[in-house]
Amino acid sequence: MKAIDLYVLRNIVPTVLIILFISFVILCMERLMRLLDIAVGNGVSTLVVFQMLFNLIPYYIGLALPVALFLGVLLAFRKLSLQSELDAINSCGIGVDRIIRPAIALAAVMMVFNLMLSGWLNPYGRYALRAIEFDITSGVIEQGIGEGIFLNLPNGYTLRVEQSRGAGRDLYGVFAHRETEDGSIITMTAKRGQLLTGVQDGIVSLRLYDVTRSEWKPGTKGTGTLQTGVFDWPLNLAELVHFRGRGGDERELTLFELMRSYRNNLAAGRWGNRAEEAPPPDMRPERILAPSSVASEMHGRIVFSLSMLFLPILAAPLGIMTRRASRSFGLILGIVLLVGYQKGLEFTEAYTGATGIASGPALWGIFGLFILGSGYLFAATFRRSGTPPVQEMEARWNTLIGHLIAPFRAKSRKPA
Repeated sequence: MKAIDLYVLRNIVPTVLIILFISFVILCMERLMRLLDIAVGNGVSTLVVFQMLFNLIPYYIGLALPVALFLGVLLAFRKLSLQSELDAINSCGIGVDRIIRPAIALAAVMMVFNLMLSGWLNPYGRYALRAIEFDITSGVIEQGIGEGIFLNLPNGYTLRVEQSRGAGRDLYGVFAHRETEDGSIITMTAKRGQLLTGVQDGIVSLRLYDVTRSEWKPGTKGTGTLQTGVFDWPLNLAELVHFRGRGGDERELTLFELMRSYRNNLAAGRWGNRAEEAPPPDMRPERILAPSSVASEMHGRIVFSLSMLFLPILAAPLGIMTRRASRSFGLILGIVLLVGYQKGLEFTEAYTGATGIASGPALWGIFGLFILGSGYLFAATFRRSGTPPVQEMEARWNTLIGHLIAPFRAKSRKPA
């Protein structure tokens, strides 16, 4: 690698890493607050919260990578232009099309990495997160019971605990209620309970202390009460709730699984936004998704990853400026363009998946416009001399703003 490539990368990589770290921390903190609310409301341990957050790492890194790459290249070229280093490099016969190569190479590496995140790691992490959320909201977490949740047991009892500690295994204020078919009502209370494994043939049992059992039967005026010091209640928590298999959402499928499902839909002539009503016998029902959802998810992942390869071509012209130009216009315009492009892809993907419209032409059409626009701006900036196009856009913008506020200025200058 030549010295010029190393020098350009030394100006890009540190900024990319810093912005990636800051963006990742901001995104994680925003989600951490919501996860803590779920955890506190359901009485689970902090360890479970960080386990849920760990499963979101691939998703948040995938969101932060394009922003970090775009701003890293933009700020690097802005520094080169403001310090006249870009002019010095050009005077040596090295064009910008040569200077941009290391940035494109870095973008190619990050594109492959992002494709691995969105294609494989993120689907598994998303499914693991939803499985944990299901365990929390259903009352069973880490083979323990969450506090404040009504847990329906297979034997007809409804169980609730006031306090849950030790990942849901140390319980306080246990209450159980059951109403039989003949109208009898059975209640059971205990000051303390503990989940034990292996008490009876490896089955998880709930050991209750200071138990009071009451039974009321219709037609009788009295209530039978029984008190005992210790009572072992067999509970197989693994069989209480069953979370669906991975694939109930198209975002939980890997890229290869999406491609295979997309190919099978094309071969069978399935299309539209309705799932298959009669799934094939060799496929699990949760794997049968709407063909439009599968297609939009597959095209969206590929287009989003490939877009990173062209981000340096868009970022470099926005970073070039003269000393007399504003130092914030290109940066603000770049952020607006990047966010607008990303939100446009997300909206198109969601809309085509929900309505059944062909997602391929829509998403790849937006991608084609992005390539054409970025390529035109790059060529217009570095293939001609004079004022950069971004600076001309800034001048026109200032002129437009001046015309819009001119009437208000004139009114304010009139004598009273």
